[in-house]
Amino acid sequence: MQTRISRNIIAAILTAGVAGFVAGCASMKSASTSKEADVTMEQLSEPARATIKRETAGGTVDKITREIERGKAVYDVEATVGGRHMEYLIDAADGRVSGTEVPIEYSQLPQPVRAAAEKYFGTTTGLAVMKGVEYGETHYEIEGKRNGKKVEVTYDANGKQSK
Repeated sequence: MQTRISRNIIAAILTAGVAGFVAGCASMKSASTSKEADVTMEQLSEPARATIKRETAGGTVDKITREIERGKAVYDVEATVGGRHMEYLIDAADGRVSGTEVPIEYSQLPQPVRAAAEKYFGTTTGLAVMKGVEYGETHYEIEGKRNGKKVEVTYDANGKQSK
């Protein structure tokens, strides 16, 4: 009887140990594969810092996130310039601007995008639009309410929804 109790105790300890090991490995994996991290201006490469200062001159930098895109380190910069929300994608190595997102008027959307957005949201009222160009490709982000919830949807220039 004492042997059976000892075996049960050992089995319980081993089970808890294995579970703890697996959980630890999982958390280490998620931490090591995380591709995004908020950073400060002081943590940027010098070329990226110079580009951001130039692009946001007279405005304020709201947030900078370091990411890995297409195998390269980049900074996703959100700023307010001239009273408008702007976003920039800056190459960490050379400071090159790889992309931008700027607010535009709904009427400036290509017709296929307007039609897709109207079908998706059921209205044109209260929609905020950003035009993005990243790595030479244009996309449109439209934010608004759908079924009472705030959502964002992205389209290419032909009105095809992505993401």
